[in-house]
Amino acid sequence: MDDQATVYEWAKTNKFSDEQIQYATILALKILDDECKMDYDNYNLFMSVYDGINDQVPSPFNLSVHSIINLARADDPIKASPVYKDMIGELRITMMKDMQKPIMKAFKNLVWSVSS
Repeated sequence: MDDQATVYEWAKTNKFSDEQIQYATILALKILDDECKMDYDNYNLFMSVYDGINDQVPSPFNLSVHSIINLARADDPIKASPVYKDMIGELRITMMKDMQKPIMKAFKNLVWSVSS
């Protein structure tokens, strides 16, 4: 099984905290907004985690955010459609206001530990 499939299956069954789900959502927004400083392989890896989480649990956050993410990904799974680019950027900025760096780093490290 490749890394994307591995983290997707893991994300579908892992119990995530609200903060981890929030960060997975923020990370998806950062990737779609091209504001994430990771490489292409990691973009796909973390979008697979986002997909697994969303396939597992109803989000504690506004469903419209996830609907916009889904619409923005219709043509490309890691790049927002130009029609949704500004909206994705605004959502990213809004959601990042309360995010703490230690939670972000811990979440990334958790995902990377599963994929390695």
